[in-house]
Amino acid sequence: MDNETLNRYHLWLNDPMIADEDKELLKNMNKDLIQDAFYKDLEFGTGGLRGIMGLGANRMNFYTVGKATQALANYINKTVKGQKSIVISYDTRNFSKEFAEESAKILAANEIKVYLFDDFRPTPLLSFAVRFLKASSGIMITASHNPPEYNGYKVYWSNGAQIIPPHDERIIEEYNNLSFSDIRKINFKEGKNKGLIVTINNEIDSAYFEKALSYSFGISSKKLKIVYTPLHGTGIKIVPYLLEKIGFHVYIQKEQQIPDGNFPTVNYPNPEFDQAFKLAIKDAEKIDADIVIASDPDADRMGIFIKHNTRYIRIDGNQMGVLLLNFFLEMYAKKGINKNLAVIESIVSSKLFAKIAKAHNVEVSEVLTGFKWICNEADRLRAKGKNVFFSYEESYGYNIGDFVYDKDSGTPIMITCEMAAYYKEKEMTLMDVLDDIYKKYGYYLEEQLSPVYEGEEGVQKIKNIMKNLREKPIENLAGYKLIKVTDYLNGYDRIPPSDVLKMEFGDKLIVYVRPSGTEPKIKFYFMVMNMKSSNAAKQLLQKAKKEFVN
Repeated sequence: MDNETLNRYHLWLNDPMIADEDKELLKNMNKDLIQDAFYKDLEFGTGGLRGIMGLGANRMNFYTVGKATQALANYINKTVKGQKSIVISYDTRNFSKEFAEESAKILAANEIKVYLFDDFRPTPLLSFAVRFLKASSGIMITASHNPPEYNGYKVYWSNGAQIIPPHDERIIEEYNNLSFSDIRKINFKEGKNKGLIVTINNEIDSAYFEKALSYSFGISSKKLKIVYTPLHGTGIKIVPYLLEKIGFHVYIQKEQQIPDGNFPTVNYPNPEFDQAFKLAIKDAEKIDADIVIASDPDADRMGIFIKHNTRYIRIDGNQMGVLLLNFFLEMYAKKGINKNLAVIESIVSSKLFAKIAKAHNVEVSEVLTGFKWICNEADRLRAKGKNVFFSYEESYGYNIGDFVYDKDSGTPIMITCEMAAYYKEKEMTLMDVLDDIYKKYGYYLEEQLSPVYEGEEGVQKIKNIMKNLREKPIENLAGYKLIKVTDYLNGYDRIPPSDVLKMEFGDKLIVYVRPSGTEPKIKFYFMVMNMKSSNAAKQLLQKAKKEFVN
């Protein structure tokens, strides 16, 4: 065990602010547990603080949450003039409500007004509330789609988007300069009595629904059979209401509509994984549903299966982005909406998306992975008079309009069901529509490999992989020669520095590599472009993946 790890561990053991019962638990930790819990402090990544719950500097607990909140309070008090306020929301995970209330007590002690939701709410509602209430900042307690042992702490700025530099860097500086004795806190009841903690309820929901429904195209059909699952999460608060409000009948998966931070019916509450859909697809088969939709626990992402030729088939995140863009452009053409249109995608998302947008004279921006980058880019484009109507990233993250500045499952699910109903009237499934798009623009296919490397050894393993690829790039892949390497480590064009590599092989194949900002993974994104057939695209993709990992 290294000295830094031991020092962190002993600082906790000797800190008078650590409760005696927690010190006893710390003393009973074995060496492996100490190493994993103390080898580093939690850091702000693409999704803020996120980690396994438990005692330790590298864990989500009341101490680390308290320090993060005090750091945010210090930064807000130093930088924001006039009245200061922060909105707090939380998901259905274990300890999410308790972490939210702890944060409220600390902010109130620092004379910052807190708007705290009365119950769990989705991430998009937090982002919306920050903008709607004109708050200085926002906190969302969630670990999104991670396993049940995780929780997290996302920080938002006054525009409703997750923080980017310099805010995140300066909050971390504050965090690193704090000890637990610096954390100020008052009683929750005292905070309410002083008017520093204000409970908000359905007034924010109603305002969100009004904005979301304004983006509806007025297409619905009782003939479209929908099965929806919130995967024990917060989507139950928004998705059924929106769909039923515009005229759809929704079958909600019974077991998974129950909020539960243990996620008892799934191994991993992630709509990217087929296993998360197991119960919903069983229900879909019973009622012969057309479409099966899931949102993740904090309801900022959606996944989808559709019935096509008697089978339920997944539409992946890139395909869904392409379908939604194509549908928007078709609907906008009917309405005569064609001026100053712009869309945004992440650098690791499908190149077909940009091809379609540019074919319709729509401006396209590429940004780093993470909606904090997407939404701050949207601010820049809107300041120039652009109508940014749609943004997406490949991991089932979508944003419609300008009222939520993060991923949102509510409005995109509503539009997806309208799209499915629209094409059903034409006797087409979304797979039929996708095939027509490929025939017009060429066949594009994307897949990802995401090996997991846990703990301190895993961090080093990921660093070594990135180092080796930089020093010894792959010269040939699947019959195509390496023609260009773009290293984002020093920034590229308008994109800030990031640990991402882009490798282009001929004109048909691109591979991106980046460490995940929220999970102990390294991600390899394989993209096959402009092929003449589906089979040719699949063959090239599989060959590239096989050669790359070998």
